[in-house]
Amino acid sequence: MEKWDSPVKEDHEALKIQVGTLKAALEKTSADEDRRDNLRRFIRVMGPDLELHLKKEEEVLFPALERLLGGKPEEIALLREQHGQLRALLRYIAHLECECGCKDPASEWKEIATAGQRFVDLLEEHEKNEETQLVRVLELSLKPQELLGLAREFQQMVWKTRREGL
Repeated sequence: MEKWDSPVKEDHEALKIQVGTLKAALEKTSADEDRRDNLRRFIRVMGPDLELHLKKEEEVLFPALERLLGGKPEEIALLREQHGQLRALLRYIAHLECECGCKDPASEWKEIATAGQRFVDLLEEHEKNEETQLVRVLELSLKPQELLGLAREFQQMVWKTRREGL
C-alpha cells in the first residue's frame, strides 16, 4: 500500500534530481557553454516544478498542521519564509543568467555560483525541516484516513493547478 506522504517524497526526489543539474553547472569552473546550458535547463525546469511543489505544501500541508496545532505556529512561519526565500533566489539566479555578458565573465559566474549554492543549501535545509516538523507531526497526530485525505488533497491540488495553468 502506498504511504500517504509518497507524493511529497516523490516531489522532493524530483527536486533533488533537478538540483543535481544546478550542482553540475556550479562545479564547472570554465565559462563554457555546457555550464550555461545546464544552468538554463535548471531554471526552465525548476521554476514551474518548484512553484507547484510549494503551492501544494502551502495550500494542503501547512493548513493541516495549522489546524492541528491551533493557529500559525512559528515552525510553519519558518517554512513559509523559506518558501519565499527559495522563490526569490531562483528568480535572482534567472535574472543573473539573463544578464550574463554584461560584466566580467569570471565575476559574473562567481555571483551565479554563490546564489546557486545558497539555493541548494536552503532547499536541503527546508526539506529536512519539513521532514522533522511537518510530515512527522502529521503522521504522529492524524489517523490513517486523515493522512490519506491529505494525500488526496495534495493530488487534487496538482489537477487544480494544471487546469489553472499554474
